[in-house]
Amino acid sequence: QGASVTMACRNPQRCFAAVDKIRKEDGYYSGAPISPLIMDVSDLKSVQKAAKTYLHHNDGAPIDMLFLNAGISDAEPEKGENQLPTSKDGIEKVFATNVVGHHLLYRLMESALQKSTMARVVSTSSVASIWWLQPYGLPYYGSDTPSLIPSTLDKLNEGKPSFMKYTLSLYGRSKLAQVAWSKALTRRLGDKSKIYVNAVHPGAVYTPMVNTFYFSSMPQFFMNILSRLLWTVEEGALTGIYLGVATDKIRSKEVRGRYFHPQSVEFDHPHMKDEMLQENVWKLCEELVQNFI
Repeated sequence: QGASVTMACRNPQRCFAAVDKIRKEDGYYSGAPISPLIMDVSDLKSVQKAAKTYLHHNDGAPIDMLFLNAGISDAEPEKGENQLPTSKDGIEKVFATNVVGHHLLYRLMESALQKSTMARVVSTSSVASIWWLQPYGLPYYGSDTPSLIPSTLDKLNEGKPSFMKYTLSLYGRSKLAQVAWSKALTRRLGDKSKIYVNAVHPGAVYTPMVNTFYFSSMPQFFMNILSRLLWTVEEGALTGIYLGVATDKIRSKEVRGRYFHPQSVEFDHPHMKDEMLQENVWKLCEELVQNFI
């Protein structure tokens, strides 16, 4: 619909290829500007550099929509290592990618978001924020949720790699942190802010991650069945897009600090009211990015 789009990607070749593919989609591409921006959200220096590049090239123009969508489900430990994989900044890799890098990107872009008449920030979380919290991926509905997301870097990095630990509960922890982060930021902005922040579970989506990682050893007939049971990539994007473009509904219903499931249905997250958890996440992120702001 004519929006100028900047695609932030880690891989330059795939980023340029995606931009070219969009430009060639007859009947869908409006001709509006679309630009690649190379960024590795697990690397705080890379996020800082990309944000500075964007702000410089756009000469302080307002940002109307910011989609915090990058993410990984796990990180392979180095061969022979018996500790959780960490980023270049020494942060547990899944949390660094899914949470801390996004926090820094928002903080560096906040001034441009404030210039918009109505900015929308959408954080891609997951139902794993409910189901994959305890070791072995068991659901957690207890009262001690702050302990699920440590408040210090040392505690965050504790643990030894195992499938159930770093593939399930660490991913769930990062996705819960994104919901908590959205609430903490909304509270800081206040109910009169022009910035509307929300979190979204896109649904179980048939992406290359599903095909090449989770079910890579499955026979083709199983994958054919699975592809019909899961959302397509296009369907998985709908709820996030709704929270970005449905400005009239977002404004009239004061949709801020909320959590949505597909398709565009508000969901009462069981940990949404835990302010201590939210503050732990925000303060930890602030500490981890303080040298890059």
